Amino acid sequence: MDTRDRTKRTTNLLFGLMGTVCLFAIIAVKLMRFRGYLPASLAIDVAPSILGPSGLLFLLLSSTGRLSRLGLLQVTLLVAVLSIGLEFAQLIPRPGILAHISYAFDYFDLAATVLSLAAAYVISLAIARRQPAGTSRR
Repeated sequence: MDTRDRTKRTTNLLFGLMGTVCLFAIIAVKLMRFRGYLPASLAIDVAPSILGPSGLLFLLLSSTGRLSRLGLLQVTLLVAVLSIGLEFAQLIPRPGILAHISYAFDYFDLAATVLSLAAAYVISLAIARRQPAGTSRR
């Protein structure tokens, strides 16, 4: 195994771990908020909008499938479209039992999504640039 393969595998593993931690942290925050361990605050309210898009970006960057052929900016834009689309989808009236679930569109969530993606892009760019010479970058 040459250095390029090892570095790429290590980078993919790092992105995968970062994405997994971000997405599991959403569950932890929501459970702690539901159980009353965390006080209601803006930081806690927008935590899923911060962790979700960045976690998805990191997971997609760790993949070895078709999306791995896309560049970092392309994957980031794809995640941005999906994340912002999900934020705006909360404006659509929900049918049946889903109407009883309280989801509300919030501009703070939208701003947190965009800031999260910007931060995740910068982090991913820094990690990708740390690869030794001769290795491919995303």
